[in-house]
Amino acid sequence: MARMISFGTPVNDAERWAFSLLADELPEDYILLTNVEIPTKSGQAMEVDALVIGEWGVYVVDVKGYIGRLDAGLHAWSLDGREVDNSLAKANYVARVLAGNVKHKIPVGVYAPWCQGMVFITGRKGEEIELEKHQGSLSIYTPKQIVAALTKEWGLTAPRKHQVTDTQKELVLETIGQVAIVEQRNNKIQDFTKLKCLFIQSGLEVWQAEYNPGEWTAPWLLKVLIPTQFEDSDESQKHEAQLRTEFQRLQSLSGCSGVPYCAPLIQDGEQLVLPIRMPRGVPLNVLESAQMTTYQLLEILRRSVSGLQQIHRRGYTVGGWTSNCVFVSDMGDVEFIDIKDTLSVSHDIKAYAQGFLAIAEQTKQPRVYQWYRAAIAGETTDLDALRCDLSALIDLGVCDTVPEKIAVTKGAVIDHHFVLEQFIAATQTSQFWRAKHLQGQYQCGVSIYSSVEATWPMLSNIYRSLAKVYHPHIERVLGFGQLPQSEELFIARAWEYGVSIDELNDIKLGQPIRWFTQLITGLQYMHQMDIYHGAICPKNIICNPNKAILVNFGIGLDIAASHYASQYADPTLWEVEGQAEKDLYGLVASFIDALTPGSLKGDLGQTGIIQALDAFDREWFGEALYDVCQKVVRFEISIQPGMSYLELFDLLEEDL
Repeated sequence: MARMISFGTPVNDAERWAFSLLADELPEDYILLTNVEIPTKSGQAMEVDALVIGEWGVYVVDVKGYIGRLDAGLHAWSLDGREVDNSLAKANYVARVLAGNVKHKIPVGVYAPWCQGMVFITGRKGEEIELEKHQGSLSIYTPKQIVAALTKEWGLTAPRKHQVTDTQKELVLETIGQVAIVEQRNNKIQDFTKLKCLFIQSGLEVWQAEYNPGEWTAPWLLKVLIPTQFEDSDESQKHEAQLRTEFQRLQSLSGCSGVPYCAPLIQDGEQLVLPIRMPRGVPLNVLESAQMTTYQLLEILRRSVSGLQQIHRRGYTVGGWTSNCVFVSDMGDVEFIDIKDTLSVSHDIKAYAQGFLAIAEQTKQPRVYQWYRAAIAGETTDLDALRCDLSALIDLGVCDTVPEKIAVTKGAVIDHHFVLEQFIAATQTSQFWRAKHLQGQYQCGVSIYSSVEATWPMLSNIYRSLAKVYHPHIERVLGFGQLPQSEELFIARAWEYGVSIDELNDIKLGQPIRWFTQLITGLQYMHQMDIYHGAICPKNIICNPNKAILVNFGIGLDIAASHYASQYADPTLWEVEGQAEKDLYGLVASFIDALTPGSLKGDLGQTGIIQALDAFDREWFGEALYDVCQKVVRFEISIQPGMSYLELFDLLEEDL
């Protein structure tokens, strides 16, 4: 794209189209002066359609919008049989005048650049023109050859060919006079000064500019619409409406993080301009995220999702998700410069997740990158959950800048907070340790589970929720996450004294009903929060003389793979039952299994559990409680919202 300086307004569509073509196609080191006047010795000025200062010479270009067949000779021209002016003769004359003016300007020892005339026959925007030259060397060209003639050595008519130096170019500009003033005038729109053209097509231009009202400057983008450069008025009106709509959209989103500030529209009769403050930072596609710390990446994600949420809450969507339209500053601020409002909210979130997935994966935080993967698959649109997770990770300070793989041994520090002190138990896929919280110096338990990548989204939802609620008979979650550079999941929980209900050697009268009542209250509380265990079994019920606690929501000692509680039930019924019904079944079946002597258990299927229940004394159990338990293990109970579990099992009077 050439450096274009307009001294006047094009007088017709042919000139306007020709100048646009030359500005677009000529190299960037070319200078294109349009509608410029060349002074003569007599003081009279001669107007030139275009003056091109190029690599091989200085070309005085006369633009003609002839349509039809042009026969051009050295002395006479005809268009479709009609005599027309010989424009080349005029252009050559002006070129000689310009050459003479330049020679008077040059110092001793400097040669004047070659100046020659040239005619550009445009036709109808490059079409409907046929040129016949009586001499092939005549400098008359159609759009197919004009750029090559201006940029190649063969287009020069000089006997000796020399490239134009920078000094010679400056001499030509000095001869024309006031070029810098005219260029500054052309590049000035109120208090905005155009610096660099970033995009130009038809009548649309995007400029990098600066705002300079006084003693300070600020970078801006100018979206410029020039109605006269469009092919027809309908196209011009369409783009004008789009630019006005964009201004209204940015005004409606004013104050949202992620949305650049825009100034009022400028309309001066010739053009419509939308000034937008230049976004800070660099586009997402050139961001050097590999050099950033985990916390910097998390901050970028948090600010991006906060900005997106604010835009959605105002009733708009981004839509423009190409990576060069999303900017990230050194402080982690994220701005969207192409807010189109063309997508639905769900599709906008999916496009957002695709754009930021690479950064999310770089954090090596499963709670983060699993959300982005799920959003791309269309499985979630919950921006609140993501923002809460990002804030928690940043505020708690639990992320390694360079995560290192942790060997699970005595003395290992998990999540910067928990040091492993005593190994308790293990299976093929899990370990349980007694640990100590480093800062608080209190005991806690840490469970470590292998190969849980596939179930991570479900587990993440459960334990994120558990970390925010409290019930004395539900495990208290202190921490949850994935060990670095591994697929091992850790859960840190408050230390609870006791053993699983099936390992109790001495059960006193009244304890089972008290434990059962406590767990029923905890289970109802969780269900009200839409949190379901899904794997209740004796191993997941920890008892001590005072209370029972339900642990291992969703996972356990090999429960993640087998769903331990489901072994009690008929597989067909288990598949169709609701989550609340499954949890109640698991709880009742676990107590029956733990309290039934081995000789009476039989198999652990549904029939065996029912037979074991039948062996109990109804009076010892309590008639109402016995009947409800029987219905539960037969899946004859349907849980309704708001139902009281204590009332259902006739336990309202029990002492907790």
